[in-house]
Amino acid sequence: MGIDPTNLGRVSFNLRAYSLLHSLTQTNRDLFRTQERLATGLRLLTPSDDPADGSAASLLQQQLERQGHLLDNVRFADNFVSTTDEAMTEISTLITEAKSLALANIDSFVSQSERDSAATVIDSIIRQLVTVGNRQYLDVELFGGREVRTSPFSEVHGGILYSGDTGSLSVRIDALQEVAFNLTGDDLYGALSSEVSGFADLSPALTVDTCLSDLNGALGLGVRPGSIRISESAGPNTWDVDLSTAHTVLDVIDMVSGQTGGAITLAVNGNAFDVNGPGNLTVTDLSGGSLARDLGIEQAAPGPSYTGQDTDPKLTLTTTIASLNDGVGLVLGSVSITNGSLSATVDLSTVDTIEDVLNALNNAGVAIHARINDAGTGIDVINKLSGSDLRIGEAGGNTATLLGIRSYGAGTPLSALNDGRGVDIVEGQPDLRIVDSNGVEYLVNLDGADTIQDVIDAINAVTGPAITAGLAVDGNGIRLVEAAPGAGQLTVNRPDLDDSPSFAADDLGFGDQATVVANGEIISRDVNGIQPQGVFSILIKLRDALRAGDTNEISAAAGELDTFQEQINQSRGLVGGTSQGLARRLDHTEAAMLETQARLSELVDLDYAEAITRFTQIQTAYEASLATGSRLLSLSFLDFLR
Repeated sequence: MGIDPTNLGRVSFNLRAYSLLHSLTQTNRDLFRTQERLATGLRLLTPSDDPADGSAASLLQQQLERQGHLLDNVRFADNFVSTTDEAMTEISTLITEAKSLALANIDSFVSQSERDSAATVIDSIIRQLVTVGNRQYLDVELFGGREVRTSPFSEVHGGILYSGDTGSLSVRIDALQEVAFNLTGDDLYGALSSEVSGFADLSPALTVDTCLSDLNGALGLGVRPGSIRISESAGPNTWDVDLSTAHTVLDVIDMVSGQTGGAITLAVNGNAFDVNGPGNLTVTDLSGGSLARDLGIEQAAPGPSYTGQDTDPKLTLTTTIASLNDGVGLVLGSVSITNGSLSATVDLSTVDTIEDVLNALNNAGVAIHARINDAGTGIDVINKLSGSDLRIGEAGGNTATLLGIRSYGAGTPLSALNDGRGVDIVEGQPDLRIVDSNGVEYLVNLDGADTIQDVIDAINAVTGPAITAGLAVDGNGIRLVEAAPGAGQLTVNRPDLDDSPSFAADDLGFGDQATVVANGEIISRDVNGIQPQGVFSILIKLRDALRAGDTNEISAAAGELDTFQEQINQSRGLVGGTSQGLARRLDHTEAAMLETQARLSELVDLDYAEAITRFTQIQTAYEASLATGSRLLSLSFLDFLR
């Protein structure tokens, strides 16, 4: 800041006026800039004010914005988790109330009207749990997984349907770390069943269209990109083949042939590669890679053309039905599905891919979710309807068995039947009494039987060709057929034993539970319904047991509620730990923001005392320039001559 000299001696009036105007303009600009700084509280109004500090301030501002986004994320997750914890407190209270009702109604002195009243209260608890399960935070479903806009629980078809998924919601808490912060409806309530786990390895064949990412690889570790070296011991040739950009089996075949000039060729042979070339070959990995081993074509010592190891293709949505069963394919028909009051016969005879199979099953309207299992070998089917038994059986063929989704199959463990209670087998004595339509009796001992097939084998070993046991061709169950039916009815019941009779016939669904198909043919009831083993299934079972006056089932439900209460407490512990972690991260992020803001303030904020002093100085100079200019511009010619 300064006052430009305006007394220029013998100069023109125009130059004198221009000089005065320049001085006033500069001083006025400084005055305005200082006023602007005082008004905004900022020292740096544009980067040109101080390029070095301006650049540093810009970087700090960007950092502050990133920290602000992270803080918003963490604050949202923290509040979300707090709301979750509040909901779980309500759930715990409701479960405690339900357990108390169950225990109070076990006593044989309780009247049926009292149990009916208790059943009504259990119904109310179920509805309250549905309401809590549909709770939201800022319009986001707490327990729907990634289905954040759709209420996850609904009362339909006599049960509780879960429409959410098992996905996690994650929040980024710093540049490199994300944290999952939600519980799904399955985590909270056990809303999904244990799968009808695909017991059949569908064994898709290797084809030229198979993606390398869809191979488990010869080592079971997938196929990792890299380069391989191929040498022939009978000649001078060595080829380094770069396969890092290969995506499919055909890419591998073409690249090997192209980069070796056609001297070395690969071909698909079953689930492996045939490696062909002149002379003895060695095939190894380059640069510490593992591609040759993953593809099953490593040959460390020289040898002739050979077939590599099994690459173990995974089942994918695009896997064709024709490529299953090691390329032999499957001939599919229909499957029968019942889920409580829901039922469907699903025709799979025209499907082309695994995706078509899954879509047909999932769109059957029976509250199930079919998916490829985690191992990529078969299909799992999940029951989404709590309080309802899912059964998948045949519809006149063997499609459910071929796909490995039959819920009651030859390999089904006896221990899984009857909701995990198993089958009562009394060691050392007959467990089944079979009487054919001609009155001939057969006593079957099931000692050592572990699966449904073991039961079938034990029956056939005793009855011989007179009665053939096998699985039902429609639906599920053990089917018994007489070779020469008589006038009576084929039956399977408990043996007539006074001391410790076996209840295996009841547990296998025979006796009064069996279906009489025709004279000389019966089918046992399917006793392997699959349903979610969560709180809603327990409470529905408790409600029904109360209405039926079944004290054994009431007692069993009370025990299951006690187990579920422990699970809820464990989940609350996990939620509490997540909440503490988010709270610490919240404090850390807020502290980091304060530090960044302090550093930014040092660069851009105004020193008001200094600015006011400067403003006063500029204002004084401005007034002086005006006064001096006024006097100089008013001089006359006579003043100039003096």
